[in-house]
Amino acid sequence: MPLEIFHTILKATMPERAKPGLPWRPQVNPVLFVHRVEEMDRGLYILLRNERAKEDLRGAMDPDFFWERPSRTPPDLELYQLAQGDARPAAKESSCRQDIASDGCFAAAMISRFEGPIEQYGPWFYPRLYWECGMIGQTLYLSSEATGFQGCGIGCFFDDMVHRMLGLPDLGYQDLYHFTVGRALADTRLIDLPAYG
Repeated sequence: MPLEIFHTILKATMPERAKPGLPWRPQVNPVLFVHRVEEMDRGLYILLRNERAKEDLRGAMDPDFFWERPSRTPPDLELYQLAQGDARPAAKESSCRQDIASDGCFAAAMISRFEGPIEQYGPWFYPRLYWECGMIGQTLYLSSEATGFQGCGIGCFFDDMVHRMLGLPDLGYQDLYHFTVGRALADTRLIDLPAYG
């Protein structure tokens, strides 16, 4: 995936671009497993949709993470590299060992503030966190399609594995949803049958 397209897709997920937007401060910040993006090191990244969350997330996550902005990142995109290396095994393993998480250009684990907002607003806010993940997923899907790529939600994932990988010790943050972006391949195992007549 060209770097410009990667940036375009990520920018589309930012809260100020969402119309209509959510009536609360963004709670979800995707962690990205970057596999095949031109001019980007393979590795683990985080996209901050709420820049005020940086210090809290940095304090909650593995202290060995880099937290460095890639050199060609646009100024209006809060993207940080956490770790360098082949993230494909981690993406696949944490997404119920599904190849789709490791074979694309990048995958995302949507990390949400969890205990804090539920304590602040009450239990009714729990599904709202999933609404936010759904908005991000839909935006990833549409912006991927608009740029010639495809996106797919991943409903099966191991949240505890992601928490260990990121060094998240408690329920202050929770992995709520996974997504992947790449090029679609025809699955020869699937067949079409005529419609009922």
